[in-house]
Amino acid sequence: MKLEKPRVVLDTNIVVSAAISMDGNPAKIFELLLENKIVNYTTKEMLNEVEDVLGRPFFKKYADEKYRKFVVENLQKNSVITNPEFFEKIVEKDSKDDKFVNCALSANANVISGDKHLLELKSYKNIKILNAKEFLDNFG
Repeated sequence: MKLEKPRVVLDTNIVVSAAISMDGNPAKIFELLLENKIVNYTTKEMLNEVEDVLGRPFFKKYADEKYRKFVVENLQKNSVITNPEFFEKIVEKDSKDDKFVNCALSANANVISGDKHLLELKSYKNIKILNAKEFLDNFG
């Protein structure tokens, strides 16, 4: 019996954290993506956001341009790019976070995030919103 790979939506902060520190839990999750052990769903808007954030001057001191480019390219290459089917208003305190939950609803996936507004929700409809440690603890 073949187990289905976990379906996830990686929040921008997880990907950025993985890019600036190769040690933490976000980096372990990114490694699972590279090893094809999880299926990440994303949108063009979310990919653009990761690229924009990693392009900010602040991050240049944490990761060189070559590595930041590697992260963006591999996120795109190893993810399923979807067009969201949901446009629900979910996160009252930060509506920019709605896109992650809507993508997860469209993909029947769980969100992995470090964002406090998302994590406060814990779940929405049939999806869970987990921090990196919670996901890894359940990944086993």
